[in-house]
Amino acid sequence: MNNKPTQSQQEGQEPLLLFTDLITFRATQSSTNGQYAIFEEEVPPLGGPPPHAHPDEEIFYILRGEFQFVLNDLTNPFSAQAGSLIHVPANAVHTFKNVGKTAGKMVVIITPGHLEHYFREVAIPVSEAVEKPDLNVSPDISKIDTAKAFALAEKYGIQFFLPKVISV
Repeated sequence: MNNKPTQSQQEGQEPLLLFTDLITFRATQSSTNGQYAIFEEEVPPLGGPPPHAHPDEEIFYILRGEFQFVLNDLTNPFSAQAGSLIHVPANAVHTFKNVGKTAGKMVVIITPGHLEHYFREVAIPVSEAVEKPDLNVSPDISKIDTAKAFALAEKYGIQFFLPKVISV
């Protein structure tokens, strides 16, 4: 085991657009010997993922914004503001939504970090500034293509919990 401290400069990492959010990895699973990954997540107003569960444990540290989180009970959201720390155990049903009027920002730690590979496979790389969405505007969710994210979920042990739609 290496007992020396490590320092990593992950500057210039290409942001990824995942559902409504922009994520930028600061430490990758490969740079941490498969133990964890860290990313910044910028979330537009009303942005956030659908309810889901996965094998990675997550820790969210809110840097900016007003969020509602749900953990296991989808009918009981709770508030989280700048300075809040939220721990989501592995395989817990959870989600979050930016309930503020401007973009929110979090630092997220995932362990052991397998979600990084899912994100890289389903997210859209944002390679030029003109492609970056305006994160202070609520996203048009009708323009989000979720097919790939849902199709690859099982490969990564991810379950989405979506409301059932009744056809008439």
